[in-house]
Amino acid sequence: MDDVMDVRLNGYLGMVQDKINAYWDHYGFKHAAPPLAAVIIATKYAKVIYCDDGGRGESKSVHSFVDLSNGDIIKGNWKSPIRTKKGLAVRGNIFADDFGADRVTNHGPVYLRR
Repeated sequence: MDDVMDVRLNGYLGMVQDKINAYWDHYGFKHAAPPLAAVIIATKYAKVIYCDDGGRGESKSVHSFVDLSNGDIIKGNWKSPIRTKKGLAVRGNIFADDFGADRVTNHGPVYLRR
């Protein structure tokens, strides 16, 4: 992974964490700290996860995947990115001016509208 991709991926991760924090603030959740966003780097994709237990590693969910070759933001499950009949479920790109913020929520990439 090159330096430019590393900077954009960290920016995307920060944006995801900001969305999670804003969601918790908006709804006034006080029972625990907001989930922490983290990234697991593999060969082809980066898996963006959030830890619901304050980062202790006990409860993790997948937020999204990022294609390390081009920065595409992809919906996914714990094992891999989701594929549709048309290919990967690409929803945005981390190289957009807003890191793809308009294409994701605090829970993950948005669904496509018909």
